[in-house]
Amino acid sequence: MNVYLRDGGDLLPSDIMLNWTGRSDLVPVPRSLEFTCKIVDGVQQKLVKGVSVWAGRENLAYEIVKVDRAPALGQIQGKDQQQAMKVTALLKSCAGIARAVSSAVVSYGTTFGGLYRACGAYTDVANDFVVPRFACFRGRTPSYALAQVLQEEGAALVLRGKAIHAMRLTDMSKQAPVDDLGTVDSSAKISSEFLELQDVPSYYTVDDAGAIVTGQMGQNRCIAYMPRGDVRQLRNASSVIIRSRTIDSAICQHINAGDVLRVAGENLVVITAAHSFDNSDDGQQSRSRLWVGSLVNAL
Repeated sequence: MNVYLRDGGDLLPSDIMLNWTGRSDLVPVPRSLEFTCKIVDGVQQKLVKGVSVWAGRENLAYEIVKVDRAPALGQIQGKDQQQAMKVTALLKSCAGIARAVSSAVVSYGTTFGGLYRACGAYTDVANDFVVPRFACFRGRTPSYALAQVLQEEGAALVLRGKAIHAMRLTDMSKQAPVDDLGTVDSSAKISSEFLELQDVPSYYTVDDAGAIVTGQMGQNRCIAYMPRGDVRQLRNASSVIIRSRTIDSAICQHINAGDVLRVAGENLVVITAAHSFDNSDDGQQSRSRLWVGSLVNAL
């Protein structure tokens, strides 16, 4: 992955890049970037909190939110000791929703895209939908409230090209696979109905008449209260993608969160995709790790 200091130019030299990792997730900030580079030629003055860098297959803009300078490496180049710095950056178009809001955002009947922008993002959301009510009070981080809205709608945000889309989990799981890993399954696998019944609750609420309204209560799950929810939201909130496998592979940057893979004959949704590169004394290595799972309805 190349990292640029401006859109289309000022490439950080590959010989000073020690490692990088680009992540794609099914979360309100769908992309993040981490890289470590040597501190040479004024790099430290160029990579500071708040500035933008460009990276990835789509050449997306990322905003630096953290810079961590490491101790000296114990190596001398010229007259200077070698040091490195680790940079963490978030997708610039929606990095604002990861910051606490300075004033409350309260709305009724606004689209999700409108709320996204009101909370600090500056991008549109394709396949938008209306949110009946929303509240994020001053001092709260809006990404959590936005994630709750997506859960109640049974949806997630995915990045396609340079556009953010809201996609229903049911539609996501029905997509055609972007890749087929064959009939032999060598991935790390986890399966635990015990944990699932504890971590994925059934929801209930109370209507205006004081009657109990329930979502999907067919199994012996933990139960959680959702104020002012309707039956649709109660059911959606219990429909989630459960991680079941972790796949290590050669680097595959064309696979991102929200894609579907076929593994040993089963279609699985990519929850998180991490693509990384290491430049060490032993040589250069690149690889990907994919966390995948399937849609579970808490019947």
